[in-house]
Amino acid sequence: MNKFTYILFSLFILSTPLFAQGEVDATRFSREEIYGTARAMSMGGAFGALGGDQTGVSINPAGIAVYRSSEVVGTLNLSQERSTVGSQEANKTRFEMDNLGFVGYFPLRNDMIPLINFGFSYNKLKSFNKHISALGSPNSTLLDYMADRSAGIQPELLEMGDNLPDPFMDQPWLSVLGYNSWLIDHVDEEGSQYVPVNTGNERAINEVQLRERGYIDNYDFTVGTTINHVLNLGLTLTIKDISYSLSSDYLEDFDNGGYTLSNGITTSGAGVGAKFGAIYKPVNEFRFGLAYHTPTWYAFSETYEAQIDDDMTAYVTDPDYEPGVTSSEVFSNNYDLKTPGKIVLSAAAVLGNKFIGSVDYELVDYSKMKLMVPSGSSDDADWYGIDNEYISMDFKPASTVKMGMEYRFTPQFSGRVGYAWMENPYETNFSESGDAAVAGSSTIYRMEGDTNYFTGGLGYRFNRNFFLDLAVVYKTQTDDLYPFPNLWTENRGELVIDATPFHLKNQSVRGLLTLGYKF
Repeated sequence: MNKFTYILFSLFILSTPLFAQGEVDATRFSREEIYGTARAMSMGGAFGALGGDQTGVSINPAGIAVYRSSEVVGTLNLSQERSTVGSQEANKTRFEMDNLGFVGYFPLRNDMIPLINFGFSYNKLKSFNKHISALGSPNSTLLDYMADRSAGIQPELLEMGDNLPDPFMDQPWLSVLGYNSWLIDHVDEEGSQYVPVNTGNERAINEVQLRERGYIDNYDFTVGTTINHVLNLGLTLTIKDISYSLSSDYLEDFDNGGYTLSNGITTSGAGVGAKFGAIYKPVNEFRFGLAYHTPTWYAFSETYEAQIDDDMTAYVTDPDYEPGVTSSEVFSNNYDLKTPGKIVLSAAAVLGNKFIGSVDYELVDYSKMKLMVPSGSSDDADWYGIDNEYISMDFKPASTVKMGMEYRFTPQFSGRVGYAWMENPYETNFSESGDAAVAGSSTIYRMEGDTNYFTGGLGYRFNRNFFLDLAVVYKTQTDDLYPFPNLWTENRGELVIDATPFHLKNQSVRGLLTLGYKF
């Protein structure tokens, strides 16, 4: 089944989940960023085989068995995020806590299993705080997309009125908004085909204003031990908390009129998962790590609303037309998401008390994401069958490579550098086609590119108990920002609607400070 068929098929599904859930949403909550303590981040986050650090334990729970004392640690983050499209630039500055953790060291006085350690940590996994502003001129318009998406719907099903059923309950939102704003009209009695309002082939100037807020927070409960000081083992129970809000405006201006499509979405959810890890130390100088993070099973609740504010008097010929605002009520929905699991392979060299070199490789198969109706729901319909089919086709396994070095200049003072690269999760044909299956009236989405992190930092040990670490993290990523999806003929043979995406450059600088106390 191709994307064009998907659009036609989706028109016959009468359910409010049509509004917001799709492959774009699954990716948003499944793809995490690189966060951690200042020491780990200054080394590119490559701590899977080292342990002895809160981030190392989060990557590989076996790292908790490296501790030979108890520890309390916290990390503060001051960052600036910059999003640039052409001459349009938007910035967001924030100050928050990225990490807080405790490790308890419990010696057992046993030669084979000399200790068992317990720990709890809070770690930020992703920040959604972003403001995007873009201005351009697409080859097609959202009006074209609205008309194409509405094919096959009888117009009386889209009508709004005091004595009529609310069409937002069971019809595609974009069609309802466009039809009642007079932006599209049916061209035959059956309403099987729609056309956009005639603007005389004027080329629209479009503008995107996108504001995202929120986070993905992670809470780990970890236990680990070592066998003969050679093999470390660890287990973690993970709880994740998500808060996300989106406010977007998409404007199209013609010579003598225009309209604005506005969407608001608020999502909250929580999920559970687990991590298993091992670190093998054949000799004191080398360590090898292996960890597996299970999928996270999330339960989400969300609210959403949308409206169109239009003034197309110069183009709408119907005498009954009046410019104004067409809006929905505030709706709510619940759904579940299973994220993909993660495999982490690590290696590190520890040469005396002077030098540490470390590298991590992570693999996440994003084609395994899965949207589901809420567990325990009485609704047996497979609302997300088509979405999951496209997830399996459009996404691929993606790699992350992290590497870092630390050199100890004195027993108290250390310097560190690192680098990390995160591969985008899209199949090549999908990323080049730009025909994501968005749902509802929120049509703006990003096709994210590869991400690069350049890191460095310093560490100072005041005494055997207190330590301080500093890090600077510079992140770059270039995305394609789509105001609405491209539409192609079957098998992507010919481009029918060209959204002409913006090139979005994302840059951020983070300054991290970690304070720790060992006892």
